[in-house]
Amino acid sequence: MESSYLIEARQLAYKINEVKLFSNLSFTLKAGEALHIKGSNGSGKTTLIRILCGITPATKGEILKKDDLVFTYLGHKNALKTYLSIRDNISLLGLSKNEDLKTLLTSLNLQNKLDVIIANLSFGQQKKVALLRIFLSNSDLILLDEPFVGLDSASHNLLCKFLESRLNNGAGLIYTSHISAGIASKDISID
Repeated sequence: MESSYLIEARQLAYKINEVKLFSNLSFTLKAGEALHIKGSNGSGKTTLIRILCGITPATKGEILKKDDLVFTYLGHKNALKTYLSIRDNISLLGLSKNEDLKTLLTSLNLQNKLDVIIANLSFGQQKKVALLRIFLSNSDLILLDEPFVGLDSASHNLLCKFLESRLNNGAGLIYTSHISAGIASKDISID
């Protein structure tokens, strides 16, 4: 693998029982590049991201990663403890000591909701809390599955600006979305 690549997929394939979701899928992603995975519902976009993270094994093919690659992943499920407050989730995620947290909570209009139980928040508010781990990470590669679903326009714009900034600073981005992000990216379709 060429040293400037963050991740390379070679001839990836995945099937459930005997139903093929995708096959012969290959791509590379360099630092500062974005890859937008497109496809219809059920085409395997989430499965592909989970394969890239190492959560789900591919049926065939291989994935090569930069040796010291650090990545952050947020799936379409928010992975929050719904019986805990925002404050408790922030603590559990190890984000409470980050110096940018207070500013970010204000930008996301969550600063006055820290003691609210996650289950009592709207879907969009829950998404904003889940996105804190993306905003406060310093990873080489960001993997997002439908990150814009449920966000209001201000939060959508904030996320887009953040991702563009991280790309400009050399991070890579792989994401699925049916909602336009306006981010310059390579596109692959797995329909």
